[in-house]
Amino acid sequence: MMDLGPRRMTTEARREQLLAFGRRHFAEHGYEAMSMDAIADRAGVSKGLLYHYFGNQRGFYMETVRSVTDEVIAITEPPAEQPFDQAFRVMVTCFVGYVQEHSAIYAALVRGGLGSDTEVNELLDRVRTTTMSRILERLGIRRPSALSQIAIYGWVSLIENGCAEWTAAGGASPSRLIDFFISAFEPVLEVLQSEQRS
Repeated sequence: MMDLGPRRMTTEARREQLLAFGRRHFAEHGYEAMSMDAIADRAGVSKGLLYHYFGNQRGFYMETVRSVTDEVIAITEPPAEQPFDQAFRVMVTCFVGYVQEHSAIYAALVRGGLGSDTEVNELLDRVRTTTMSRILERLGIRRPSALSQIAIYGWVSLIENGCAEWTAAGGASPSRLIDFFISAFEPVLEVLQSEQRS
C-alpha cells in the first residue's frame, strides 16, 4: 500500500503523485483486476479523491497511459542544434533509457494487458507517428513515399518490440541495444536519402 494520504501539496503535484501510483498499479494488476475502492485503498487515499481527479476508474487508467506516452514523446525530442546522426543517437538513447527505468509499465503497454485496448493503442500510435515525423522533418522530407513510411514504421516497430523483449529476457547491455537499433536504421536511411535525391 502506498501512502498518498493528506499532505499539503498543489493540485498538480497531487495529481502527478496519483499518476505515478497508477503506473505501478496498472503495470502490476492491469485495468480490471481491482475496483476503484480497492485501488483507492491500496493508494492510501479516498475513492472520492480519485474520482475528483480522474472522473472514474477508466479515466484514471487512460490518464495514466497518457502520462506515459506524453513523457516518452517529451524525452525523445531530438536536440535541434545537433546534426542528424548525433540527434538520432540521442533520441534512441533516451528511448532505451526510458524503457530501462520504466520497464514494468512499458512491457504492460506493448505486450498486451493495457495495450489490448483500442484507445491505448491510439496513444501508443501517437508515439510512433511522432517519432516518424521527427525523423522525416530532420531529413527535410515533406512528402514521404509509401515505401519510406513503411520503412520508418517498420524500424519504429522493431525498437518498440525489441525493447519489450529486452525488458522480459534481457541479454544485452543498453549500449549494445542502442548500437543495434542505430545500425538497423541504416537501410531505412538509404531509402530516405534516395528519396531526397530523386
